[in-house]
Amino acid sequence: MKNPLASIVILTWNSAEFIERCLEGLSWQTYPNYEIIVVDNASSDDTLSRAKNSPQAALVKKFIAHEKNLGCAGGNNTGWRASSGEIVIFLNPDIMADKYWLENLVSALESDPRAAIAGCKLYYPNSNIIQHAGGELHHNAMSEHYGSGEEDKGQYDDMRDVDYVTGAAIAVKREFLEETGGFDGDYFPAYYEETDLCFKAHKKGRGVLYIPRAVAYHFESAGLSRLSPRFYDMYYTMRMRFVFKNYSFWEILTRFLPFELRWMVCEKKAKGFRLMQFSAYWKGLKFRFFG
Repeated sequence: MKNPLASIVILTWNSAEFIERCLEGLSWQTYPNYEIIVVDNASSDDTLSRAKNSPQAALVKKFIAHEKNLGCAGGNNTGWRASSGEIVIFLNPDIMADKYWLENLVSALESDPRAAIAGCKLYYPNSNIIQHAGGELHHNAMSEHYGSGEEDKGQYDDMRDVDYVTGAAIAVKREFLEETGGFDGDYFPAYYEETDLCFKAHKKGRGVLYIPRAVAYHFESAGLSRLSPRFYDMYYTMRMRFVFKNYSFWEILTRFLPFELRWMVCEKKAKGFRLMQFSAYWKGLKFRFFG
């Protein structure tokens, strides 16, 4: 079908600083057939009122307000189930999209019948410094963005299949969401829910595409600072949840443990976080055996 309906789900939580700019970016899109759903995860600020009173409010098909925070997975699941598009794009409110972003994202995903998921090239604000050009998942489930912190000189300009794409701006075919049930709510409140969905796509023989011509800027808004202890605690906890949900006992022994031991002993990034890692192992075991 030419120009299938694309549904853009914006999940907000205390996003008043960003939501109007996000909607403004969507108003510039060259793609002619899209709807917007705004789902608010019980914000304590005036996110919803700003969205409803913004100059672009008429673009929004539905505003949905949760009485409690359902996390990233739960909030996004509400959004896609309330949408109608053949392709659903989950977009953080702190994203400012280039005007060709949606057109290029939908076109690339539609042109590959095998693909289930696609992501874009993200820059840091007001720069050509790459934040995300697809993602790599190491054997111990540590995630890493290709190109992060690099000046864009065209080194990531080829469309390709990647391990995962960031949930800040991720497009998923509706039929795959219906087949899998969408995001797994066990990753609460956040982190690894999109990695889990991409992992499922690969296990089903489906593609996860990085689309370099789909460009956006990511401001990284409300939520946890990526340098805060709380961020690392949640990240490592969800990483272990991902491992215990997706790796067999044999894979944990032969894939996860050798890489994890090398990382813990040799990797400079592990310095200062080893106790937090041990806590995450315990939490992962508790989740695996006691739920």
